[in-house]
Amino acid sequence: MEAGRPYTRLLRRLDSVVSLTESDRRGIAKLPMTVKNFANGQDLIREGDISTQCILVLDGYLFRHKLANGSQRQIMSFHVPGDIPDLQTLHLPKLDHTVTALGAAVVAFIPHAAFKELLQASPQLTHVFWRESLVDAAIFREWVITLGQRDAICRVAHLICELVMRLRAVGLAKDMAFTIPWTQSDVADASGISTVHANRVIQELRRLELLEWDSRLIQIRDWDGLAKLGDFSPDYLHFRSTEFANVPG
Repeated sequence: MEAGRPYTRLLRRLDSVVSLTESDRRGIAKLPMTVKNFANGQDLIREGDISTQCILVLDGYLFRHKLANGSQRQIMSFHVPGDIPDLQTLHLPKLDHTVTALGAAVVAFIPHAAFKELLQASPQLTHVFWRESLVDAAIFREWVITLGQRDAICRVAHLICELVMRLRAVGLAKDMAFTIPWTQSDVADASGISTVHANRVIQELRRLELLEWDSRLIQIRDWDGLAKLGDFSPDYLHFRSTEFANVPG
C-alpha cells in the first residue's frame, strides 16, 4: 500500500477500464474508510452476514469461497490490491459466500451510505462501478468455462495468467513476477482438483520451463507458452487501453 494514498491502486485499476474525470477522482479519494489488518485465513465477512460496508483491498490478497456439503471448499475468485470484491452488497447486503484473507492483508471498509451518496452525485461513477460488477460477472463466466471444460494444467496456467494481468493493471507483477502466499491446497480448491494433482501440475509447469514457482514467488519465464497452455485471452477482463489489454511480450 502506498503510504497516505489508500485509493491509489483502485484509481489505477479503474483507469485500466475507463477514463475518470478529476472530479470523480476527488470524489473517490474523499470516501471515508476504516483500515484494518487481517491475518492469513481470517474471515472478513461470512456467508449469511448482513453487510453495511464495502471492502477495498489495499495490500495483500483476499479470496471468495463457499463450502459444499459442509466441508468441501470451492474458491470462486482471488482479489488483488485495488479490488472491491463485494460491490454487490450495495444492493444485495446478505452474503451468499465468505471473504477471507490469503496471507496477511490490509483492507479498507467503506460505508454503504457514503458509497451510495457518491454514486448518486455522479452518474459517471455509477456507470463505472456498474461496469465493475459486469466485469466481475465476466470473470465468473470464464472461471465456469475453466472448471467445466479445461484440464487441470490448463486451469492452473489460466489462473496464473489472469493474476499476472490483473496485478499488472495496478502496477504490480513487474518483470512478470509476483508473490502470492497461497498453498497447493488453495490452488487445488480454486482449480477443482486435489492437492496431490495440484502438486503434479506445478511440477509440470516447472518442467516445461514456463515459470519458476519458489514458495510464494512466481516468475513467468515463457508468457506465450503459458498463455497458450492455459487457453488464455485477456478479453474477458475488458481492459480499456492497449497498455493494459495487450498480452505481455
